[in-house]
Amino acid sequence: MKLYTFLILLAVFSTITGCNQFKSDHPQAEINDQYTTDLTANSILHYADSINKNLNSYTKAISLVYMLGDLSFYVEKYTSFDKPVLLVEHAYNGGVSNSLKKYYFRNDSLILEEVKNQLANDDGSIFKDSRTYLRSNTVFKVENRTASAGGEIKSLPFLDVPLSANKTTDKTLLDNVKTLNDVINRVDRFDVVFESITTFPDSRYIVLRSKIQNSYTASILVQEKDAFIDSLLNDPMIFKDEKLNFNWTIKDKEAVYVPVANNTSASGLKR
Repeated sequence: MKLYTFLILLAVFSTITGCNQFKSDHPQAEINDQYTTDLTANSILHYADSINKNLNSYTKAISLVYMLGDLSFYVEKYTSFDKPVLLVEHAYNGGVSNSLKKYYFRNDSLILEEVKNQLANDDGSIFKDSRTYLRSNTVFKVENRTASAGGEIKSLPFLDVPLSANKTTDKTLLDNVKTLNDVINRVDRFDVVFESITTFPDSRYIVLRSKIQNSYTASILVQEKDAFIDSLLNDPMIFKDEKLNFNWTIKDKEAVYVPVANNTSASGLKR
């Protein structure tokens, strides 16, 4: 009887141990573990680090490269089971500045904005990193660090910024998120239609423009022709002001057209 009882207890213990060992280190598992726990700055950073380590496991969408004057930018969106986990904005303003902004989500709620800015001046460049932490879409902590060299800033600690001195409101952050989703979905100001296809001796570009006057444009480098590109070149006026449907990738801060299979006719493409 004692032996029987011992075997049962051993089996139960083994099951519990096995479950603990099987526990995933995927961020989605951490989301569930923290459902009833108040988020802290440290737990948010740990979660964001887990997101970064698992980027290849998420579904990725990428926007066109939009331009307005000297400004150009594009957005990446990572989702898990159709829920956002990370939005990334890459922005470049000529030789004056560039920025990288990351927005991390937990259960559809924004919990962290990370910003890396580089600003050029007469003496060189200024580097500034900032973190804004949120709970229930409300900012509860802000910190930053500044340096005159990119390598130097990584060794500096983040310093707390009083919330009273924080210029970025909760609403501003949420509005930023909405804008980035608009960029990904090509809606509102970022709903661009066909304007022209330009041909130069060493390059060819599809040019798109926003339906809103004096707004954003987007150019896509065409390195290889297919039936669809031939149609654009042969009779561009047919496609004028139409929303084109095609695939692209980003290389060296530039959108590059991805040709369709050779057996796909132009008439079979959505536009």
